[in-house]
Amino acid sequence: MLRPQKKYGPILGAILFFLVSFFFFQFATGLERVAGKFLSLILFLLTLLIAFFCVAGFVYLRKEKFIGFFISSEGFNDISTGHRYGIVQWKDVAKIRIVEDLDHRGKKYICLKLKNPQEYIGREPVQYKKRSLELKYHYYGSPVCFSNRGINCTFEELENTVRMYYDNYLTREKEKEAAKEKKATDIV
Repeated sequence: MLRPQKKYGPILGAILFFLVSFFFFQFATGLERVAGKFLSLILFLLTLLIAFFCVAGFVYLRKEKFIGFFISSEGFNDISTGHRYGIVQWKDVAKIRIVEDLDHRGKKYICLKLKNPQEYIGREPVQYKKRSLELKYHYYGSPVCFSNRGINCTFEELENTVRMYYDNYLTREKEKEAAKEKKATDIV
């Protein structure tokens, strides 16, 4: 689940921006100069637009039931970071590493070394977020890095859960491979 700040931040932001937009509208109606009215109306429209984006973000999070991190036997999807690389499948993961955050000392990231990192970078439709994934890839060796900052658990709980699901996937793959080898030797 998402942390309470992530859950209710967009709606509080929407309320704040609606209030600020109301202020700019009231301020614009009291001005007599055209240039001042025009500038105030532009600020009114911008703050109103930001408020609607906040509402849209809240609706999206509510639609996702405020779940920030989906994990299954096939992979996971992290929506707490805001990047849209979609479901990361365990078959694409080569290694799990823990790295220190370069910007925030004492904070850690779980970085997944991927077999096909450019594919995950290419999934992000927003250009500045795509650039962010490229920088993560450059600095940390993977575009898929996440932490517990946006979700309601400790870093250790998140790390243990990710490692458990990944280890279970590796075990299943080894069992499948052993079954294939046994079947091949039975045929011969």
